[in-house]
Amino acid sequence: MATFWETNAARLSRRRSLSSLYSIRLDRDLQQDQRLIFGVPPSSTRSSRIGRAPVAGVSAEKQRACLLPPDEGPCRALVPRWYYDRHTQSCQEFTYGGCYGNANNFLTFDDCEKSCWTIKKVPKLCRMEADGGPCRSYLRRYAFNLSSMRCEEFIYGGCYGNGNNFRDLQSCVDHCLPEKTGPLLCYSPKDEGLCSSSVPRYYFDTKTKSCKEFRYTGCGGNANNFVTEKDCYNVCRNGNQKPGINKPTNLSRRKIVRKLKKKSQIYSLKS
Repeated sequence: MATFWETNAARLSRRRSLSSLYSIRLDRDLQQDQRLIFGVPPSSTRSSRIGRAPVAGVSAEKQRACLLPPDEGPCRALVPRWYYDRHTQSCQEFTYGGCYGNANNFLTFDDCEKSCWTIKKVPKLCRMEADGGPCRSYLRRYAFNLSSMRCEEFIYGGCYGNGNNFRDLQSCVDHCLPEKTGPLLCYSPKDEGLCSSSVPRYYFDTKTKSCKEFRYTGCGGNANNFVTEKDCYNVCRNGNQKPGINKPTNLSRRKIVRKLKKKSQIYSLKS
């Protein structure tokens, strides 16, 4: 006759095997969900899984996935993952349950950034939920919808609400979706920096929509600063990621601080 401990051990073993089979089935369903979200044929994604970087060549589908709300799934594992937060417009960490969920789920911060960095950045006002307000008028207005990344009509009651409220579609589009050909860094003004070197660099000129040469002083400045004209066009015209540039050393940081102190002293003397 089996002892109490042997009986419980057998039950535990059966539970584990059933759990394993269940997780395999969930993983298959999860892969199918991801294929549907990214529009990829089943035969081409046998090894795809939630949490890996999405398949290349489906940028529109990637963007739609990045706009999905975070979904931990029904399981109870505690798996650290990353998702794109459309409200903060940045990649954030969350805890994934281990099954189901959706495609806005990445193994690392870098995977999330690589997949979602092309999502258009919109002003803070446009990230508010449409609010009809407490009054009872019936005014047709437009608000920007972060889920669809479009300006959509809603009914405004006539009082209160918030700033995501435009009288016509064009006003909403002009404010929330300005036509830009590249990342926001390309729309920073030319900035030579604070030091005294003279290094040839390139910046994107928003007025002429072209890359122009300027003299960089060697420290400070902003991200609209490219080593070559080709790099400038690749990022600001073609939408590629900016190539890495060596970070400033402690020496250059000290130079920046000294320059700022000198400038503040000069301004204080003038005033």
